[in-house]
Amino acid sequence: MGTPVRRLILQNVKTVLSAISTGNGYKTNIATCEALGKSWATVKPGQKPWVGIVPQRETYVHQPGSLMRVTLSIVVIGHVSGTTQDDRASKLNDLLDDLIKAMNTDTTRGSNAIHTTLAQVETDEGAPDGDGDGSMVTTFNVVYLRNLSGS
Repeated sequence: MGTPVRRLILQNVKTVLSAISTGNGYKTNIATCEALGKSWATVKPGQKPWVGIVPQRETYVHQPGSLMRVTLSIVVIGHVSGTTQDDRASKLNDLLDDLIKAMNTDTTRGSNAIHTTLAQVETDEGAPDGDGDGSMVTTFNVVYLRNLSGS
């Protein structure tokens, strides 16, 4: 039996976000991309800009023919470092642009999804008293079809 579609989608997201670098036409050089969530305090300075991928809830709509239409919410956490609040805010906005660009390069996640959309963004805009760190949380929704047999 092949790899489940959900896993292929999550692997694709990690691969795509790991490729964010100025050498690939982005504004940011991602130092670390992990498939887990961490607070800004647990990410070491040399690991920033840091991106974490955290799958969240899934909603299901049963379709004819033993299929389910699934909406998977994926939270992408980003942490940056900077010397001033303005520097951190600029880096967060560049990172947001890069996340949107990367996730929209192939919204089908390697032909495993119907589409991917940005649903929500929250940021501290570089937190004026952020001890040199800024953070944001983005939520992407990935819609795909899942067979009732489990794939």
